[in-house]
Amino acid sequence: MHIDSYFSLSNSTPEKAEFIIFGIPYDATQSFRSGSRFAPNAIREASWNLESYSMYFDLDLSFPKISDAGNINVDGDFNQILQRTSHFLSKTKAFPIAIGGEHTISYACVRDLKDVCYLTFDAHLDLRDEFDGSKFNHACTVRRIYEKYEKGEVNRIIQIGVRSGTAEERDFARKKGIEVYYAWDVLEGDIDWILRRLEDYERIYISLDMDAFDPAFAPGVSAPEPLGLSPIHFLKLIDELSDRIVGFDVVEVIPDSNRITQTLAAKLIAEVISAVASSI
Repeated sequence: MHIDSYFSLSNSTPEKAEFIIFGIPYDATQSFRSGSRFAPNAIREASWNLESYSMYFDLDLSFPKISDAGNINVDGDFNQILQRTSHFLSKTKAFPIAIGGEHTISYACVRDLKDVCYLTFDAHLDLRDEFDGSKFNHACTVRRIYEKYEKGEVNRIIQIGVRSGTAEERDFARKKGIEVYYAWDVLEGDIDWILRRLEDYERIYISLDMDAFDPAFAPGVSAPEPLGLSPIHFLKLIDELSDRIVGFDVVEVIPDSNRITQTLAAKLIAEVISAVASSI
């Protein structure tokens, strides 16, 4: 079996797993650089370079039951992908970890969730109502999730690391109560004030667009933006939130030739598993 076929930490069947990894290799709407359809397998391959021990969380990752269930079929239109993702998630009780694919796949992962705070790390606001003639575009992801918030299905939307978007998107966020923490807010201070804003939420879904990080850390992304976060900011936040995280996706990786971005993505998947497993 090729090493890009499954994540290196996979040690269980899907039926017995506590954590289930699955790919959604969809990138039909990426508007600058495409190629994140190759990310799930590239991240799997990169995972084989990592130790199965988290030094940050002091956890041997051979103990949690982890399964890599492969990729969701992305043939057809996005509505079909939504249905397949919902069907897959309805069949598992394990903690879900989705590997994109473009950011649109995050909506597929949270579409059926209720009573969650949607916490996204992203350089962009992703609040356009439509882009390139599509409402299911990677530039519209948070706007679609805001519609779940309007229905009372999502408790809160919080965005961290933002440093790009339109004036209209920023105004929409202000008017609609979407909490936006800009990259410079995080870089200039500690994260305690963000954690205080999250104290009221018992269930948190985390979506990580890899362009939240500065391109020095993650050059292989669809729409790189300078002046970004460090991966340490992300690690510190998941450490503090670990007992309340109910799902995770990592998106917008465009595999780079030096394997920098896909290796960081693989590392952060391992650390999310470590954080959640340590809190159980």
